Amino acid sequence: MTLTKEQFVKNSGWTLAELSLFPVLVIIATPVFISKLGIEQYGLWVLVVTVTQIVNILNIGIGDTVIRLIAQYRAEQNDLLISKVFRYSFSLSLFLFFISVLVGAILSSVNFISLFYQTNNYSFANTILFISTAFWGIKFIEIAILSFFKAFERFDLNSKLSLISKNSVIVANLIMISMGYDLITTLFVALMISFLNIFIQLIVLHKFRKNTLVLPNFDFIKERSEYMSYNFWYWLQSSIALIGFLTDKLAVAWLTDIKTLGYYYIGSMIAANIHNFFLAFGSFVFPRVSFKLASKTDLTPLYMLSRALIALPGWLLIGFLIVGGDFIFKFWLGNETYLQSIYFIKLYLVFEAGMLLIIVPFHFVNGTSKLKLNSIFEAIIRTSHFVAMLIGYYFGGVNGIVYGLIISTMLNIPFQYYYFHQKIITGMAKLDFLFVIIPVLCLLGILLSGNPVFQFIFILAFLLSSKLIYFDRGKQYTNKLFFGEKA
Repeated sequence: MTLTKEQFVKNSGWTLAELSLFPVLVIIATPVFISKLGIEQYGLWVLVVTVTQIVNILNIGIGDTVIRLIAQYRAEQNDLLISKVFRYSFSLSLFLFFISVLVGAILSSVNFISLFYQTNNYSFANTILFISTAFWGIKFIEIAILSFFKAFERFDLNSKLSLISKNSVIVANLIMISMGYDLITTLFVALMISFLNIFIQLIVLHKFRKNTLVLPNFDFIKERSEYMSYNFWYWLQSSIALIGFLTDKLAVAWLTDIKTLGYYYIGSMIAANIHNFFLAFGSFVFPRVSFKLASKTDLTPLYMLSRALIALPGWLLIGFLIVGGDFIFKFWLGNETYLQSIYFIKLYLVFEAGMLLIIVPFHFVNGTSKLKLNSIFEAIIRTSHFVAMLIGYYFGGVNGIVYGLIISTMLNIPFQYYYFHQKIITGMAKLDFLFVIIPVLCLLGILLSGNPVFQFIFILAFLLSSKLIYFDRGKQYTNKLFFGEKA
């Protein structure tokens, strides 16, 4: 079935709403959480969330399996196999939920949190660790359900349900914390709301396609591995990325204390929301790459335009926050939290400026058959991050951790682009892989320059290099992309 223009508009509009509202609520909630809980308990909450996110490594490709196989069987009009795939994935997601609860119970019983947090009474910390692990386990069930709508190209339904799920939890957290409830009560309420959201999603799924919902069973254990085996490389790259994303937060908690982690996390959270926003919109590139490969058309116009559309708005936002964001951050966080966290925030913004460059190659590689490339890229960059942040901490303390992330990213990006141009986008200029990092170097120069004159020079260099390397070259290929070939 062809996607209509009206459905495309609905999909895009609801996706934008989903991606925009959650970061706004996080921005509103953060100073409230810090004010009501205090920086130490907020830092403990951040630590627990960081630790429990590790259960996401159990996700062995549930969403990708549902989307790819059901989309295929939908084209073949094979209702029997559509139901079979969903039953398989839904049953597996329930199994992973119970595994997550078991992991939470084990981590709580062995007092795992004591590796990062020192206190006289661990009962409180272990309780919120257990509840939080169960909360993340529920996400496996949600992935299985919402991916079904994606497989039918109903991104609007997926976004509506996801919007309700994510934002109802953070609103409940905000209300509970504002009313003076402790973290245990707050997280328990969030857990109950998550179960309610799953129930709502199942009702919508039943109305959307009757006879899809059947009683889950554990026969999936006996099934052949064909449903999951081809997703190994998707799982590997996402697992490496997840561990890499969490490592620096755990290192800060290990090497310092949870108060410092609380301030550090603010910078990480801002950068993560920027990254996730552009990463999600970059996902529209994925199917287009596959289509172009199948039709044997040139990928270069799509590549040049995509990297301009991801990098330029992201860098302009980051540049604005580095140069003129102090007033915004002080108003948002309050003077004390602002003073303790502002340098973390700005360093992390520069780090994110570099990480934006991995988005387009990531989606292009995933749209091809060379999935190993992304796993190799992830393994190399995350390993170098780990080594560099330890070296950075040795020489520069907590700030040195982020400097290590920045430097290792700047060394890795040209390497990744060189091999990406060799394997996927051939015919690029020989030195293009080196030029791509220049605007990020300019942003680092803006941050490090204490002299207004040098800052102005770096700003001009950033604008000029962004225009020449990204805007002009993206514009050069726009007409060819939209008017020079048939879709």
